Amino acid sequence: MILGHVIALDPTPEQEGYFRRACGTARYAYNWGLEAWKRMYKAGQKPNANKVKAAWNAHRAAELPWTYEVTKCASGEGIRNLGSAFANFFFDLKKPKKQRRFGYPQHKRKALNEGFELWNDQFELHGRAIRIPLLGWVKMREALRFDGKVMGATVSCTAGRWFVSVQVDMITMPPPAPAGTVCGIDLGVETLATVSSERGAVIQKVQNPKARKRMAKRKKRLQRRVNLQKNRAKKLGIKASRRQRKRRVALAKLQAREARIRADAAHKFTTAIARQFETVVLEDLNVTGMCKNHALAGAVLDANPAEIRRQLEYKVAMRGGRIVYADRFFPSSKLCSKCHVVNHDLQFERDWTCQCGAHHDRDVNAAINLERLGRAFTAEVTRGDMAAYTGPHKRAGKRRGGTANQGPGAHICARSD
Repeated sequence: MILGHVIALDPTPEQEGYFRRACGTARYAYNWGLEAWKRMYKAGQKPNANKVKAAWNAHRAAELPWTYEVTKCASGEGIRNLGSAFANFFFDLKKPKKQRRFGYPQHKRKALNEGFELWNDQFELHGRAIRIPLLGWVKMREALRFDGKVMGATVSCTAGRWFVSVQVDMITMPPPAPAGTVCGIDLGVETLATVSSERGAVIQKVQNPKARKRMAKRKKRLQRRVNLQKNRAKKLGIKASRRQRKRRVALAKLQAREARIRADAAHKFTTAIARQFETVVLEDLNVTGMCKNHALAGAVLDANPAEIRRQLEYKVAMRGGRIVYADRFFPSSKLCSKCHVVNHDLQFERDWTCQCGAHHDRDVNAAINLERLGRAFTAEVTRGDMAAYTGPHKRAGKRRGGTANQGPGAHICARSD
């Protein structure tokens, strides 16, 4: 498994200047290669990344001596990224139009967030420092924590701060989670997640930091000022002023801080879950469909369910566990965890009372049902529980084209034996 360790850098002003020149070289090589690709195609040739790279090397040696002031990886990876962009574009053309994700490659513009890549034989790590060609040693905030073969690195700038992401092919994996442990996780909006374990005896609610909501006023004020200045400069036909650039940087810093708060909460939660549980049960949420509701989209994206799912998939697999996804139509919130009766009248209520007299918190009830579904899947519950969970799934499975054959409302996403 290849993992990336992102480490903050502490460059000097001279080193920052080198980083910006390297970013500019990578951007220039990409744009030059795009124009060369178009020229080859118009001339009747069949362009590819190797032909563009050969043309770039010849043009670089004759016309662009300033590109030799930085590492050759910057321009080389720029051309390689162009080849990957065209490969994705041509591959996507085979898909239906609604399923396409990649368009025709476009020119890159100078922006606040840029970067360049380094090959594994072009840099060296020693403690809390990294050596970059034609620059020397640059301080890092921490040492590399992963043990394995270094595959490469990417130096990037985010809101004025420089980072290096080191890709490592892992040799040793962290210790596995306790055998036989199962948890059900109900991802939410107000609460980041509700976790049920030990057959519903232990319930844990993880609070959502709500970074977007906390910073909405400041971000809205800065965005308004940046847009006003941008429109005024465009109307007068002048370049952006120093004050306008400062506000753009301030807005980028605020957005980066919001993203870091969200990522920090997701990483802490997923790491704790992967350490404690061997089997993790999640709902197969339709996040794209949920975000089409404009009244709910911001809160859903602030809760970051897709990122939590992605992190759980690789962190649980690293420890030899598995992810079990409940069917999208499995009624986790509507199904009473006491008598297994489905409350079809439940809409948006946060708590409800079943006909058997049991009072349920919506999120807690869903987490308990998901945990029991995971235990049923691993054959750790009685046959009566299996029958109780098979019924609702079969009715929903017919709407999805026969998914009821996969088991009691669940399917395995990832497993390491």
